[in-house]
Amino acid sequence: MIGAYALVAFGGSFRGHEVFLVDTFSLIKYASQKLVEKGLEFVMVPLLGRYKTENAERYHLTPLAMRSASGLEFGRWVSRLPDAKRMQQLMHGPAFSDGRGNVIEPRWIEMEILDCFQAIQEKNSAIIKPGIQVYKEYGISRSFRRGATTEARNQKVSESDINLMNRWRNFEKAGGKRPRMWMQDHYSDIALLIPSLLHFSQAL
Repeated sequence: MIGAYALVAFGGSFRGHEVFLVDTFSLIKYASQKLVEKGLEFVMVPLLGRYKTENAERYHLTPLAMRSASGLEFGRWVSRLPDAKRMQQLMHGPAFSDGRGNVIEPRWIEMEILDCFQAIQEKNSAIIKPGIQVYKEYGISRSFRRGATTEARNQKVSESDINLMNRWRNFEKAGGKRPRMWMQDHYSDIALLIPSLLHFSQAL
């Protein structure tokens, strides 16, 4: 679950709290399908939320490439999450939850990830420099989105594709109201956007 959280947060360029909106039922549904776009297989990450201007719940769908250019296995880790939920016998509710279906405490996940960062720093200071105070300078709130966006720019991903991947932020800026752009809905509504959305995670 820790690995899935980190890969979803980074690949989807999400802020920490957004990842906890991943929905189990839809995750299992999409995991049971073979999703392919122009010969490229991918996985779908569905975030579920209720919006102030709507009565029904709708999904924010984010496709991720099975594997990034640097070797990040998004597909492997996203597909492991439904398996974990089946083992917990939980088919509905938040995907990042405990055995009772309650959302996992964000601070627990953060500390688990930062402990890994600390171990990486101690093992290979070329990856995380010795002068960096891991527990003070990193966190799940914004580090994954900031890092993903920076890496995408370093890999020459276009600003339009980066902005498209970060479209969730436009919804936040709109104060819970629908912004003047496509936001979230069913798979058929994002079909034409999938190639552009995949550029982001492919490049990481």
